[in-house]
Amino acid sequence: MKFARTAIASVGLTVVLLGAAVGPANAIPQGDDPVTGPGTAHPMVCEGGTFYDETHSDVYLGNPSKRVYGSGGGTLKFDAGESASVTGTLSTTVSADANFVFGKVSASAGMSIALSKTATTPVGYSWTVPAGRTGYIEMGAHGYRISYTKYHYKSPCTQVIDKKDTITGATGNAYFTHN
Repeated sequence: MKFARTAIASVGLTVVLLGAAVGPANAIPQGDDPVTGPGTAHPMVCEGGTFYDETHSDVYLGNPSKRVYGSGGGTLKFDAGESASVTGTLSTTVSADANFVFGKVSASAGMSIALSKTATTPVGYSWTVPAGRTGYIEMGAHGYRISYTKYHYKSPCTQVIDKKDTITGATGNAYFTHN
């Protein structure tokens, strides 16, 4: 019998110790919670998943094979309906990241952006080369240089940067340059 009482006493002691250890750990830390008011706080919980922040700027994406040269005083032109294929740039970006970032910028810019596009001019373009020199016109496309940060959160709500990169995407809008 004595053995049985010792076992019960030990179990009771264990429960008391566990109760003491668990109780304070579950207590709500003091602080100011915007929902419940002063003197209470809740553990911070962050949304799971992968996130992308991006900024972008307009760029010209050229196609040197669509460059036409001429002498001073001459007019160089591209007719309506001519097209040029252009390709943006990727550095260390994997295609899944690039496709997601291009999609995000496409939504905010209101036009389709991809690594490669073919741009067709609906109206054409002409330029007269200044006298006394040789010049050129070139057909390319409007593009976007996109700097992005890919990140996620680890517990307890600590941001972890997975990648920072800059990529360039093309649109189907014809752009021209001359020199």
